Amino acid sequence: MLATDNWCIKVAQRVYGPYTQEQMSAFASEGRLSPSSLVAPAGGRTWREARAYPALSAFLERGQTKPFGKSTERKGGVPSEGELSNFVVVFDVASGAAGRLAPILSELGTAFRLTDNVWALATTQSVTGVKNALVTHLQAREAVFVVDCVRGRTVWQNFGPETHSKLTRSWIKS
Repeated sequence: MLATDNWCIKVAQRVYGPYTQEQMSAFASEGRLSPSSLVAPAGGRTWREARAYPALSAFLERGQTKPFGKSTERKGGVPSEGELSNFVVVFDVASGAAGRLAPILSELGTAFRLTDNVWALATTQSVTGVKNALVTHLQAREAVFVVDCVRGRTVWQNFGPETHSKLTRSWIKS
């Protein structure tokens, strides 16, 4: 039986681990584990953001995490994680995922369709939380792009290597 200080990480519906507390701390310092990463105690099935577990939040909150891209100062009035925020969710037009995922978007918060492939969403979830809730219902090649309009964060899934590279360059440097 595994000890409670062993953890698994879930990324794009794949489970990795178990990892020790020391490994998790190292992942955070390398930028591979963030407060919004989905984790569960080894053998568990309840996936929550890492910040929800006191054993992990201890080193995540001490500033031991390495940010991805250049850091920016928080502006006054920007809500912290867990507070209501506005999102734009963009799906691939050809896949029809936007209509199929309408119930999931509505479960996340107040959602309405702007166009065939674009939704507006107000929720307390993080940008990663929104993406993770959606990708479990996407087919293998269906792309999604999520923008947290209030916190200025983005996340995407299932774009080809060229598009992924362009997104990374343009969104991280802006």
